[in-house]
Amino acid sequence: MSSTGSRDLHYDDIVSLSSKKEIILIDVREPDEIQETGKLPGSTHIPLGDVPNALNLNDGAFKEKYGIEKPGLDAPIVFSCRSGKRSNVALQKALALGFSNSRHYAGGWLDWEKNTK
Repeated sequence: MSSTGSRDLHYDDIVSLSSKKEIILIDVREPDEIQETGKLPGSTHIPLGDVPNALNLNDGAFKEKYGIEKPGLDAPIVFSCRSGKRSNVALQKALALGFSNSRHYAGGWLDWEKNTK
């Protein structure tokens, strides 16, 4: 497996790219985690276990289920979770499906919370 270092984003990257609407932010935590903490501003919730199936949905089904346009294979997708572990798994799944510009928020919710409190 190749290094994902260049695919790791951090708090400042997320703030900057989100404010410019230059990324599609996907939160891969479980529903109970989202209920407990909320999700990152501007993110779409797709639990980790659903990521491969979600990315294989047709455009209409994806939009109906998740409320956003389905990202193209070259879309700037950024996955996030609690600490960066599951988002890295989601990243690897997306890359394997051909979503070549995917990245992940290495610090996840814990980093976001630390930087926004």
